[in-house]
Amino acid sequence: MSRRSNASEQERRSTNRRRFLKATGGAGVVALAGCLGVESTVTATTSETDDRSDEDDGGDEMPMDTITLGGSMSLSGDLSDLGRLYADAYELTIERINNAGGVEAGDGTTYGLELVLRDDESDPSRSEAIYQDLVNQAGIDYLVGPYSSGITLPASDVAASAERVMVAGGGASSQIFERDNEWIFSLLPTADTYSTTSIEMAMAQPDPPSSAAILAKADPFNQDVAEGARGNLQSAGVDVVVDETIPDETTDISTYLALVEDADADVLLLCGYQDDVVITADQLASENVDVDVAWAPGGNLTDSFREQTGENSDYWYGPSPWATTVDSPDDVFESTSEFISAIESEYGYEPTYHSAAASAVVQTFQRAFMAVDELTPRTVRDAIRETQFESLYGAVQFDEDGTIPREMAVFQWQPDAGRQLVWPEESSEADPIYPTPTWNER
Repeated sequence: MSRRSNASEQERRSTNRRRFLKATGGAGVVALAGCLGVESTVTATTSETDDRSDEDDGGDEMPMDTITLGGSMSLSGDLSDLGRLYADAYELTIERINNAGGVEAGDGTTYGLELVLRDDESDPSRSEAIYQDLVNQAGIDYLVGPYSSGITLPASDVAASAERVMVAGGGASSQIFERDNEWIFSLLPTADTYSTTSIEMAMAQPDPPSSAAILAKADPFNQDVAEGARGNLQSAGVDVVVDETIPDETTDISTYLALVEDADADVLLLCGYQDDVVITADQLASENVDVDVAWAPGGNLTDSFREQTGENSDYWYGPSPWATTVDSPDDVFESTSEFISAIESEYGYEPTYHSAAASAVVQTFQRAFMAVDELTPRTVRDAIRETQFESLYGAVQFDEDGTIPREMAVFQWQPDAGRQLVWPEESSEADPIYPTPTWNER
């Protein structure tokens, strides 16, 4: 988690939860039976339009029917900094849909949305068990994906085996989509494309880099990022002078950074999650290792990364499938800018692409429910295949493999301005600061 106190974080979540339950009619937490218990279940339920006082003559009316979405999320553990971004955006999007009257489905019924989200503790095996429980015991037909490719892989296998549709906002490894799984869709482009525009940006600079180091964690997502980077660097004529796989349990990478320094690499591509990038940013400073470009595939774009690393976050780059400067129309939040304001107001941080993708997950289901005459996992799945709509996340339309091909924007943390969109040029907020100043020059 970020360096706010645990007490402060709990107070924030409790306050938001109370506000949310009030807005959704105070329906409370759904008690789900099953071996995993209910202690990690988060729910969002019926519409504000059904919250009636004792004095209201309509107080005897039944609340609207509900459609339940279910999934796991890294609400604790190593991936919780990013997991909370998904959970918050799921919650807020469902709240907005319900408060606007719910979903007018193609079967002629108006439904409220309900979310059952359990804490997988950043553990793939626990996530797999959660999804098995959700479909087998709780009877949930529509699944939102977890965070990270390593956790999404086994979760998507459960969805395929049970023939339940899953829409994921946090799984990008090509391995997820190479196994003929017809039940999984992803809002993210595949991981092997994450470095493409960043390397393009670096090569467009005066005195572009000629050598690069790749340090990649051993999980599927980061290995796919590294594989794509190798091809992009080769095409650009950049020599890969260090290419190392870092075991998952590694928390000290100073030995690997010594290899980067000895090879005098111009570019460091650190293919890892947020905790890995935090360690790397701090150890680059403590070991006084200089590179022209320090890059990671998105775990360094959050406010919590900045809070944890301070000035050591300066000059880091990261890719994003979502450009905050592009103000797209949105049926739930009206526009991208309104979504950004809503997240900032409700949760106290600036959203990243993780937040936007999570909102688009819920909206994808919403559109599918609206399009079908009969609500079944198969009809909803087929409707998602055909869906096309504009959203705060941009255009949502899935390719044959269930992904959304998209060119990545590139952000950089800059000392005075903070996180800035620096590529592509036509939509940038600032020029990239290249090369990165040496530690002695800062």
